[in-house]
Amino acid sequence: MMTATEIRQSFLDFFREKQHTVVPSASLMPQSPGLLFTNAGMNQFVPYFLGVWTPPWTPARATDTQKCIRAGGKHNDLEDVGYDSYHHTFFEMLGNWSFGDYFKKEAIRWAWELVVERWGFPAERLYATVYAPDKSKGDPGEFDQEAWDYWAELFRSRGLDPDVQIVHGNVKDNFWMMGETGPCGPCSELHVDLTPEGDTKGSLVNKDSDQCIEIWNLVFIQYNAESDGSMRNLPACHVDTGMGFERACSIMQCTDGFKDFSRKPSNYATDVFRPLFDRLEVLSGRKYADVYPAPGSKKVGAQDDSLQEAIAFRVIADHLRTLSFSIADGILPGNNGRNYVLRRILRRAVRYGRRLGFTQPFLAELVDTLVESFGQVFPELAARASTVKEVLNREEASFNETLDRGLELFDAETASAGKVSGEFAFKLYDTYGFPIDLTALLAEERGLEIDMDGFNRLMDEQRERARAARKSEVVRALDLKTDAVTEFTGYDVDECAATVLEVSRQGDSLFIITDKTPFYAEMGGQVSDAGLIEIGGTATM
Repeated sequence: MMTATEIRQSFLDFFREKQHTVVPSASLMPQSPGLLFTNAGMNQFVPYFLGVWTPPWTPARATDTQKCIRAGGKHNDLEDVGYDSYHHTFFEMLGNWSFGDYFKKEAIRWAWELVVERWGFPAERLYATVYAPDKSKGDPGEFDQEAWDYWAELFRSRGLDPDVQIVHGNVKDNFWMMGETGPCGPCSELHVDLTPEGDTKGSLVNKDSDQCIEIWNLVFIQYNAESDGSMRNLPACHVDTGMGFERACSIMQCTDGFKDFSRKPSNYATDVFRPLFDRLEVLSGRKYADVYPAPGSKKVGAQDDSLQEAIAFRVIADHLRTLSFSIADGILPGNNGRNYVLRRILRRAVRYGRRLGFTQPFLAELVDTLVESFGQVFPELAARASTVKEVLNREEASFNETLDRGLELFDAETASAGKVSGEFAFKLYDTYGFPIDLTALLAEERGLEIDMDGFNRLMDEQRERARAARKSEVVRALDLKTDAVTEFTGYDVDECAATVLEVSRQGDSLFIITDKTPFYAEMGGQVSDAGLIEIGGTATM
């Protein structure tokens, strides 16, 4: 049975053999201003698909494993983490890419070669989907006969009926678009039947069942969506694929190398997460059990200690990965945008830590274990481990005080109440910095309901007051003139030693100008870098 490290390396080595260049993962800080985080393997390759950049590889092929976060915005799996076996805020996406080079035949043939012939997936448990538009609904494009023919040939080679193993997919499941306009095309997915007998004949494909899950998506970018709704054939066609690394590991490891399908695969039952669980067991004195609530349920009884603790283990391990990789990429917890998403994630991890008995900072104690598992694949994690620990310790220590106060107020307020009022939930948020999702978590644990309508009404009123205040804000230019020249080092490092050149006080603000800085002062309404400056052994924001 292959380890997670071996599975990842096997994927990259396979496509290296097929003349793909192995490229490093892009940062979790996305290139696109419309994204909170890098959330898909294709993000870093968009300029090649658009023809803005020319691929630097010969042939024009690449493969990688991409760090991804889906928490906040359109793609948000945060609230599902811990309650099932496969949702994460951080995950790896394995992919292979062709930029005007090979197309459907090679992409499909190689997918089969890797999954069936090299890894040993049982072909009879695999179902491929192909795009079949419903013209009565105005679906774009045409039936993907070419992809169907290639899959059919492969299934027939194993004595399987392609009419059973190939499932027609609609525009929602099997047509990929970058946006309202731009490059797009049909896709083929590979799904795996995980039922004990493996005899569902494709009936569970795309039915949101954890007994039949998608493992790989092959996107064939062959059209350009025009502003008038038409589809123009692209002069050069591209391939964009994505395989869920954690899902691949769970299927291969939890079935004992495809020998036993009696046990439902779980991403958390793999060696991707087991080292973190082992460390958490040592730190907490508790034991992890791979148990879950009923499918689709988030109702966990307050007395069900084993289930409460299992969820806590999973949430902490998942959130620790998200936080550590983000901080290593220079995204710090804060009060706005993606930075606030990270702060919420950290606070959720701290709250779940209380279920395991942690009342003091503990997240940083898990970082070395994470580095041991992932430091070679993502060297930036190892290089910035000390920074990751420092930020986690500082944020966690600060929030522990808030959490203690919030728990005290919550217990006092709800001691005799049947629900949590919107006014009280808003007070916890506005006065004590207590995120609403944590208030919801406390309410869930005690079987209480929250007046979310009342909370949202008060939030809307606060936003309106903030908008009114902004309208009357006076903007003035900074009265600071200097001949000092500062060298920007942030493209290469996220910290540096520097010499103070000038110091100037403007109102309540103190401006320190140094000869070097890793902090980038962005313009055009964007948010500048933020961090710490240490002078004489004392650090300050």
